[in-house]
Amino acid sequence: MVRNEPDELARKITETAQALFHERGIENVSMHQIAKSAGIGQGTLYRRFPSKSKLCLCLMESKFERFMREAESGLLAAREEPVVRRLSALMTKVIELVYEDMEWVMAVIAAERLEVAKTNLFELPPFLFLSDQVRRLLEEAADGGESVPLEPDFAAVVIASIPRADLLLHLRDRGYSSEQIADRFCRTFIDPLFGKMQP
Repeated sequence: MVRNEPDELARKITETAQALFHERGIENVSMHQIAKSAGIGQGTLYRRFPSKSKLCLCLMESKFERFMREAESGLLAAREEPVVRRLSALMTKVIELVYEDMEWVMAVIAAERLEVAKTNLFELPPFLFLSDQVRRLLEEAADGGESVPLEPDFAAVVIASIPRADLLLHLRDRGYSSEQIADRFCRTFIDPLFGKMQP
């Protein structure tokens, strides 16, 4: 029973924070307000979540875990499709996910810039998962002669790092929808990798 107390506390905090974020917006909710609404002291809140960005990351974990399961099952179901289609579908799903949860991701990025959160975004599970999936697909394409000559590991890191929330926010402000961004991303960064092989 005692061992479950931290989990119950974390659940109470995250449920309270999520309700407040949806009601007021992430930027308009302070850690003090979260603690007060959850009926706990600020010290208790900060011991569990050192910053609002860490709390946002925790809240996004369940969404990302669901995305991971769906992405893996989708890639498995489409394993007979050409790699370019599977890679384009994967990156389209990523862009849609980030676009949908832009405010949440931006809260983490903003905290990074303010040095509130010390986590390297390139070492977080979402990026590691995505870059690994992209690398596997590019290796398959290279081995099967489907792609132009490339270095899968380098290309995977670059491709996985492009659809950041701050970039998508900028593009959204310029009038692009998630569908338009995904379409142009694939045509610009993926399709050329599967062009006609040079002699």
